[in-house]
Amino acid sequence: MLDKIKKIKERFIYADEKNKRLAYSTLFNFIIKGFSVITSLMLLPAYMGFFPDQKILGLWFTALSVLSWVLIFDLGIGNGLRNKLVECLAVDDLKRAKKYISSAYIMVGCFVFILSAVGYVMFYFINWNSVFNIPEIKIPPDHLLKVIRIVFIGIMIQFFLKLITSVMFALKKSALPALLSLISTILLLLFLAIAPKQSEIDNLSNLAYANVILANLPLLVATIFLFRRDLKYCQPDLKNYDRNYARSILKLGGVFFVIQITYLLISNTSEFLITWFTKPDFVVDYKIYYSLFSFVGTIFSLALVPIWSEVTEAYVKGEVKWMKVLYVRLYKIALVGTFGLLVLVFLMQPVVDLWLKEKTIKINYTFSIVFVISGILFMWNAILSSFANGMGKLKISITFMTIGAIVNIPLTMLFTYLTHSWIGVIIANIISLLPFCIAQTFWLYKYFKTEGKYQE
Repeated sequence: MLDKIKKIKERFIYADEKNKRLAYSTLFNFIIKGFSVITSLMLLPAYMGFFPDQKILGLWFTALSVLSWVLIFDLGIGNGLRNKLVECLAVDDLKRAKKYISSAYIMVGCFVFILSAVGYVMFYFINWNSVFNIPEIKIPPDHLLKVIRIVFIGIMIQFFLKLITSVMFALKKSALPALLSLISTILLLLFLAIAPKQSEIDNLSNLAYANVILANLPLLVATIFLFRRDLKYCQPDLKNYDRNYARSILKLGGVFFVIQITYLLISNTSEFLITWFTKPDFVVDYKIYYSLFSFVGTIFSLALVPIWSEVTEAYVKGEVKWMKVLYVRLYKIALVGTFGLLVLVFLMQPVVDLWLKEKTIKINYTFSIVFVISGILFMWNAILSSFANGMGKLKISITFMTIGAIVNIPLTMLFTYLTHSWIGVIIANIISLLPFCIAQTFWLYKYFKTEGKYQE
């Protein structure tokens, strides 16, 4: 009897600590992301001042977006490492943690080296002007190739250094990745403000070089700092690489990798598809709508940053009631976010006029409603993914994300044709993502209703 009372007491203490940790993590994320949103809103006008020609600016946004796809091609190693480290650190097993970290860094390092070499050579044989729908008279092919190579190498360096963010999440330091992103954005904003204005072509090259340094410097500093302090006994090295540990990370991460790829094809290809099916100029219009309507989703996502690891821990310990309460609370927060999106529709024109001043655009309110629906779907998907990923229940994610990725481009072709506008890309994204949200919601409903007895 006393043992049962002790276990119940420990469970309540654990739940209290978990909720406190979530509250603190969310608070710090809100503070950091609040500054991030402000700097991001300042960034677009700064870009527009740096590149008066919207074709060049649209090219930069699209090139950066397309080449950044590489960041998710880590075979799921980052997410696999994150989950494995949570297990090791929970029992203070630093020896296993060091093997997982060493194995992950060496795998990613080898992958980055090979991909960098292959990409650098292969890019020579690609007609980038055709890829980005930009006339050669605007940017000569040899210069565009140079810019693409610079950006690509910078992203490959980021590919390797960004592994530290998975370690941060495992350490329950979920605010630090957002802080690093904020620092990079501030540095980029300063560069755009003080960099001497030259020709459009020279500006593009200078920005490419700056992006390499500014995106990677905070990650490098954080990596050195973290492995010299919090994880000084877990610094990666060659002698601790273990094939079995590497295989374990890849086995778990491979599932996440498939989901990442399919989700990217649905929601992270908008700039490219707008450029491909319409014109690069319209990417700037898209970024204006997206920057404002993603504000609510970005704020909402802050509450979800620490959720993944906490759900993993709660699922292993069988704390279904705690997860159910959290699940309901997140939907209540999403309702508040939905109200915010609707309010933004009515404020859109004066906000854009104030924000962009003489570079303002006339707001299309039909487009705004489409972005409201997209924002609601983003919040819905974020809640579902946090729970599915944390619990390791990924069958529905793989199935419906794959279907969505397959139909997204045909739907984009259809709706850009029917609407005669770039907004067709966003409509296609919504339709492609909706089946997953419905199916995963049904599964979680059954799971919570049966107190965890219902499985895939």
